[in-house]
Amino acid sequence: MSHDHDGGLGARLPRASFADTSLTHRKLGLAAWLSWVAVLYATLMPFEFGDQSLAQAWSHFTSLSFPQMSVSARQQWVANILMFVPLGLFWTAWLSGYVRGFLGRCLVGLFVVLLALATTATVEFLQFWLPRREPSLLDMSGNFLGGVLGVLAWFGLSGPGRRWLATLRQGGPAAIRRGLVIYLMVYVLFAWLPLDFLISWQEWLGKLESDSWGLWRAPVAEDSGLRWWVLRSMVMAMTVPVGLVLGWWLVERVRVAPGRGVVLLALVLGLAFGVWVELGQFLTVSGVAEGGSALSRALGVMLGALLYAGRSRFTPHRLRFWARPVVLGLCLPYLMLTGLLNLGGEGFAWETGSVLSKLESLRFLPFWYHYMVPEAVAIGSLLLHVMMYVPVGIMMWLWRWGPRGMTPNRGLWPAVVLAFLLTLALETGKLFMAGLRPDPTSVWIAVAAAWLGWQACALVWWWLRAIRDWEEVVSARAGRVIGSWPPSEGRRSRYPGPEPADPGFVRAEDAGREAPFRPGG
Repeated sequence: MSHDHDGGLGARLPRASFADTSLTHRKLGLAAWLSWVAVLYATLMPFEFGDQSLAQAWSHFTSLSFPQMSVSARQQWVANILMFVPLGLFWTAWLSGYVRGFLGRCLVGLFVVLLALATTATVEFLQFWLPRREPSLLDMSGNFLGGVLGVLAWFGLSGPGRRWLATLRQGGPAAIRRGLVIYLMVYVLFAWLPLDFLISWQEWLGKLESDSWGLWRAPVAEDSGLRWWVLRSMVMAMTVPVGLVLGWWLVERVRVAPGRGVVLLALVLGLAFGVWVELGQFLTVSGVAEGGSALSRALGVMLGALLYAGRSRFTPHRLRFWARPVVLGLCLPYLMLTGLLNLGGEGFAWETGSVLSKLESLRFLPFWYHYMVPEAVAIGSLLLHVMMYVPVGIMMWLWRWGPRGMTPNRGLWPAVVLAFLLTLALETGKLFMAGLRPDPTSVWIAVAAAWLGWQACALVWWWLRAIRDWEEVVSARAGRVIGSWPPSEGRRSRYPGPEPADPGFVRAEDAGREAPFRPGG
């Protein structure tokens, strides 16, 4: 097997450089300002301001009172909390780099909390001029609480978070395991969004009497038979990484011998995991709990555990020869399934008479149609489109990686362009299908999803390369040199994924600490 020594782990960083800390500092500042702009965009959409007077707005704003916490109001309240958490987190992370000591951090936290309060008060006041908006103290309380939670999250989790981030950026087995654990937590979180859990006996009775659950398939599901099976297959595929976590735990921690024992235990634990996730869906007002989804998650867990148990058979050297044939074999089924999910809602019924009216009524403002539907529907639509177009980036990365088994230097932008053109064609096709309406936002979601798929493959390959390079370092130090070490400069290639590890700009007092190892030269 030929090795590409690009980005080995042979160099040790004695000190954090000023350039590294300044670069990370600028990125944190950019993230802070972007989070603030995103909040303004989400809270002031659709920017159709009326002509009411300032006196009327002030009178209405000062007469606000807390409304009753209904089910729909609680959903909006939770959504407002989640929306302001990034603002509090990134602003605190950015400004903490300027201060030292406990008092300085307290001042930063106080400033960010006041910033969140001023931002939510301003946008709620401006919403008086928006015809589809209504100022609310309940929304203000949720936004303010989200900003406070963001501040507390940074000060409480930044220490462990820095260590986890350093491990992830260094690569190796620890990075892979922690990455899988993070995926598991994000998986469960997104499965239960918008976290509108049942809190009263009346809500429990209403859920039991509703059509939002079923032992196999919920009556509320409007998908056709084939479409429903396709979505369940997507759920199974998204659950495979959870099975990798479980397989690692069974083999490495519980010491279960690979074989039938892993399969049986993975199936039992997978069923328990699927029932647990669906139970969380049942315990939310907007969630749809189905036995079919629980089984799909269980099968995904079992498949992931089997892949972990037989991981020694899936070496990069063996897989790279199958990369392009697999991509070619999956292209046609992928296009057919994507077309089914996008255009098959009404059974592919043609409707050419209303094309012009659909086109004239189309709204090109990003996320405008997500704003017009409930939070749970908007989140579900966003996740569905991400899942549909992530494979574009993955397949393009595998296509570029396969022939040489080395880090691809090109292909990211072709993947983005392909996702753009594919989504543009499918959304245009909705103009000619009965009961369907194009959403221009889907194009940008697809572009971001293709980028995410490419970067996910690049990150996993980075972690796997770190395992191989670290073994070569250990072997070289022990006198058993494998290949040429250290790697020659002529064989290095730039890593196209997330930025290689650096000490980071977290707090000013951390700038002098040593970083363990840094991938890349």
